[in-house]
Amino acid sequence: MNDTPLNDPSSKPGELLALLATQVGKPGSLPVYLQLRQALAQAIQDGRLRPGDSLPAVRALASALALAPNTVAKTYALLQDDGLTENRAGAGTRVRADSAAGQQSGLLELRRCLQELKAAGVRPDELRALVDEVLAG
Repeated sequence: MNDTPLNDPSSKPGELLALLATQVGKPGSLPVYLQLRQALAQAIQDGRLRPGDSLPAVRALASALALAPNTVAKTYALLQDDGLTENRAGAGTRVRADSAAGQQSGLLELRRCLQELKAAGVRPDELRALVDEVLAG
């Protein structure tokens, strides 16, 4: 992904940048690094970023989104902690090649949804019952 300019909308990096630009920087919501984390995790989960794909270089993405490089670096570190990406010296950050990346992304999304439902007033016992129903079916 790092070989093609981020500002080429017909390229995969350009498509990713366009997606991120619409989802990152919304005032009044999550901090920007968490918005970026959520958007990248979603891109991994729905297959826009596939196992083995490179993420844009930290400085390139920071520049393209008008963010501080440390913000992008923090996000990339969180994605690695989540098990979605791997960092290799000199090779940048890539989506993990194993199937654990998709599983981890899905679990993160489930956690986020459950937290939102709990914050919206759904009782924990109702959430447990729903999860049990899905697992049993």
